[in-house]
Amino acid sequence: MRSGSYATWSSKMKKLHILHIASFSGNIGDNFNHMGFVPWFEEFFDAPVEWTRLEIREFYWKERSWDESFVELANTHDLVVVGGGNYFELWVESSPTGTSIAIDPATFSKIKTPVFFNALGVDPGQGVPESSRQRFTKFLNQLLDSTQFIVSVRNDGAAANLRQHIGEKFADAVQVVPDHGFFALNSEFSKLEIFPRKNGTRRIAINIANDMPEIRFSNFRSQDDFLQEMAGALTAVAHEDSSVELLFVPHIFRDVEFIAKILGHLEDRLRRTRVAIAPFGSGDVAARVAMQHYLNSELTLGMRFHASVCPIGMGCETLGLACYPQIRSLYEELGEPDRCVELGRPGFSEELKNQILRGLNRPFEFSSSPAAAIERVQRQRENFSRKLRDWLAANELTHRLSNR
Repeated sequence: MRSGSYATWSSKMKKLHILHIASFSGNIGDNFNHMGFVPWFEEFFDAPVEWTRLEIREFYWKERSWDESFVELANTHDLVVVGGGNYFELWVESSPTGTSIAIDPATFSKIKTPVFFNALGVDPGQGVPESSRQRFTKFLNQLLDSTQFIVSVRNDGAAANLRQHIGEKFADAVQVVPDHGFFALNSEFSKLEIFPRKNGTRRIAINIANDMPEIRFSNFRSQDDFLQEMAGALTAVAHEDSSVELLFVPHIFRDVEFIAKILGHLEDRLRRTRVAIAPFGSGDVAARVAMQHYLNSELTLGMRFHASVCPIGMGCETLGLACYPQIRSLYEELGEPDRCVELGRPGFSEELKNQILRGLNRPFEFSSSPAAAIERVQRQRENFSRKLRDWLAANELTHRLSNR
């Protein structure tokens, strides 16, 4: 069922119908992505665009299947967009493609509509079973052998992961595009102080994550040991700089639970007087609220991917907190690895404290700036735009309008 257009157009005009398969609720990082993607993508077309949002979690929840009914839905549209999102995971042994897009290649071949695989993550973090590797290689071959498809991966080490696990020729054949969350801020966005603060205070926005604990915290005796050290670093910063206040920003429901646990390790006076927690929600509205928090903070600390991507894209001073390979790879691709703090092993608290104080007081000491990162991803997007425009034209999508 069509959920309506992202933009308002005259009902008398012919429209281009696009099926957008992604996650739209549950993790506001996905919403950052879509907010940066849709306005940019619509600029490729002279026609008005009508979008059908298809929540990919409906497949995970077993409410939908990658079957003939999906093929039929895809073929009623002029274009299918998959992502952005981390859908080229390589651990899904039960999937015919070895990934979260669990469609049988024979069924997939019945789709006649052009398909744009949009800024996808290639994630080996939970392992790469040989069966998954073989199935994904076969599926990727199918995609790259036809001009009906264009495959792009995001700038979080995805191409390097392809090179390592799938092969050089595949890594060279796909397009690398910056995550669209870098471009979520637009001219219509107004800066609003949601948590008013006293004069002279400086706010640190913090996103912490505890999914995949067997990877994130594998070198700690327990998750609680990690939290204790993290809380110790934040407490030390607060002791050294009395102007600092802490604002925790959850992106998904699990973050709320983790934030509650870290509060238990903070000093009582600190958590009662200089700590706040942003409201949790899902969807575009909740994403915009989180953006406001990042904009109104002097420094952001991000464990989740989009807790780095979105603040950097808005020009905010940002430090990545790496206990998952993707975060480290993101900062390497941005040319600012010294803005990423390794949290994967005990003993990180002193380095984290020093980097936080550096980010607050001496950001010019870092090898690169948010402005330089923005310039880099803008160039990367412009390079991809030319290739995308050629592909759309080859599939007659820039001038063939639907009369449906």
